[in-house]
Formats: sequence, C-alpha cells, structure tokens
Amino acid sequence: MMQIAMKVEFADGSEAAVTAKASDLIAFERHFDKSMTAFGDPTNGRIEHVMWLAWHTMTKAGETTLEFEPWVDSVASIGVGDLGE
Repeated sequence: MMQIAMKVEFADGSEAAVTAKASDLIAFERHFDKSMTAFGDPTNGRIEHVMWLAWHTMTKAGETTLEFEPWVDSVASIGVGDLGE
C-alpha cells in the first residue's frame, strides 16, 4: 500500500479527489503511532483516521488552510478506495 485514493464531498456541494502518497501514510503512522494496517481494520480503524489522512493530504497540497476540526465540520461525506478514477 503506497497510495490511498479518497473522494471528499463538502457540505457546500464541492468535491475533492485526494490521493494520499507514501509521505502522507508515514505522517499518519507518526501522528497516531499506529501502523497503516489500522487504517483498513474495521475493529481498530476510526473515522478520525480517514478524515485526518484526507485533511493532512489536502493541507500539504495547499488545497485547504483550515485547521482539522473546522475542516471536518465542512465535510459531508468521504469515500475510500477504488473511486473509478
């Protein structure tokens, strides 16, 4: 696993295709002190993990300047995986 595709839909109707790359996955592991295997584990994964990874990736790319909590409040839904792109 070197990339994770996500589609973020915002409350205002806009959308963003997000691809977390290796550096984003490493940042996830460092931030949560968990292996990326926790990301896809339904018994150990958390919605915060998905949201943080999308937010971090968008922040790093300059696609948002919002802090995490306000960004989460702007999200209507998020999808992970093969998004047909």
